[in-house]
Amino acid sequence: MNLFQRFSFTALNLPTSAAGMPMFIFILPFYADDMGLGLSLVGIIFFFGRFTDILTDPVMGVLIDRFPSKWGKHKLWIFLSAPIFMLATYIIFLPLVAQPSGFYFFGGLFLIYSAFTLSSITQLSWSSYLAPNYDDRTKLLTLRELMALLGMFTVIAIPAIVEINDPSLQAKVNAIGIFVLICIPLITFNALKQVPDSVEPSSDERLKNPFGAFRKLINDQMLNKIVFAAVLIAFCMSLNGALYLIWMEVVIELPEYSSRLMLAYYIVSVLGLWVWRSLGVKTSKHYAAGIACIYAMIVLLIGFVGYWFIKDLDDFPKLIAVGIFIIFYGFAFSGPLPLINAITADISDKLNFESGKNISGTVFSYLTTLTKVGFALAAVLPYVVLEMLWGFEINLGIENTESSKMAIFYIYTFVPIFSYSIAAYLLFSHSLTREEHAKIKANLKT
Repeated sequence: MNLFQRFSFTALNLPTSAAGMPMFIFILPFYADDMGLGLSLVGIIFFFGRFTDILTDPVMGVLIDRFPSKWGKHKLWIFLSAPIFMLATYIIFLPLVAQPSGFYFFGGLFLIYSAFTLSSITQLSWSSYLAPNYDDRTKLLTLRELMALLGMFTVIAIPAIVEINDPSLQAKVNAIGIFVLICIPLITFNALKQVPDSVEPSSDERLKNPFGAFRKLINDQMLNKIVFAAVLIAFCMSLNGALYLIWMEVVIELPEYSSRLMLAYYIVSVLGLWVWRSLGVKTSKHYAAGIACIYAMIVLLIGFVGYWFIKDLDDFPKLIAVGIFIIFYGFAFSGPLPLINAITADISDKLNFESGKNISGTVFSYLTTLTKVGFALAAVLPYVVLEMLWGFEINLGIENTESSKMAIFYIYTFVPIFSYSIAAYLLFSHSLTREEHAKIKANLKT
């Protein structure tokens, strides 16, 4: 592939991330507060929306592996995702009714996550064909993550600009939706035109027994280590995202700076992406991902200690201190998951060789299915726990009890520290090396 084709392929992740990231940060509080659904109800609806999304992932992986089209194994599914994605974006980000019901919200979630599934699993499976070598995958999938960060950066910049004239959450959500609606058709059709696809496999090469394939994945210790690490990391990232606006308002007490600090967070993530990718190429993917987890733990611990020194400061010095914390923490954001995707592609090659079938779609659907469990739990657990155990009410803001404020602080800090520590251990114990992968690829060619 030439450079333009690489950018065309990886850009498919831009609208997905541009719509996905606000789901935690903007959409949940928007439907909970502005749309009047309440914190617990939104958390529960979101969990069940993600649960149905989880169920579609294995189906999608099987469809990719069993039913390639005449245009190749992947292009049809990317094409089908676009109209579903556009409809769902309109429903969620530009509500058709002034006071949507819980059923309305759930329906929009089901559609948008179905579109995410169609697009993301297909992209990850496609990457195994486009970048067959160990280090090429690291480079391609980190470029894909760069596009994701660009999408996230844009949808953070949009609210930061919008809030100058209209600080309402609805104005920010609407503007993000319009941006995503413009991006989807342009990026999708460019990728379909520019990026090569694998040829339709022979009937002997197609996966015929998906249940047998999934059974093999469940029993594969190497894959399950990496998948569990991905679940834990996804949980950490999503939990921090779901609590960020609330954390800024009731713990840090600087809600007016939330969008601009988040913008800084994603800017730094771009630099971090290059550093973690370089470390992965120089050493190994699993080592670099493990180091990123350790780094995140250290930053969170420093932030925990630092909070007690800055909590009573005036707004400006507190803003500087919190900004430094967010910048350093943002550096870790882009490290683990793209490297884990590249590791999974390597493991997929091993499983392809052992089974004699190309099951990359099924492998990645297994990864995304379980990773989404982490995303879903991160959305529902903190909201429900805060409301049920500490009586936290989102509409009270800073007027909530001191105990509920501290609960947010401790959850935001120590749950990710615990999860990152386990993920780091699992990543450091990964055993598929660059040399072993090269042997597998050589055997696949013969």
